[in-house]
Amino acid sequence: MSDASSAPDATTVVTVYPMTGRQLFFNVPHAICEECDLTVRLVQRVASDLPNVEVRIKPWFNNVFDALRRGGWHPPVVTIDGKVTTQGVVPDEDRLRRALANDG
Repeated sequence: MSDASSAPDATTVVTVYPMTGRQLFFNVPHAICEECDLTVRLVQRVASDLPNVEVRIKPWFNNVFDALRRGGWHPPVVTIDGKVTTQGVVPDEDRLRRALANDG
């Protein structure tokens, strides 16, 4: 019996925790964190070019305990399969692509 995570077509999950937009019961203006919007767009664009990559967008305030548990203190936080890749900055596209290629 083989483990599903060891299958060659296993999906890599990239999660972005932005702090803009709808958060809990209030709305955070996009001007507060321009990096958040840029990060979401970059991750979605890179993921669309790669097979077996799923992107999840989780508002940081709504998921603060999950983000903190993974070490994500400063939004935007990007995790690949639960491990923090970047936080507080827009990821470098080439490094993100390499990280996804190595993980996938």
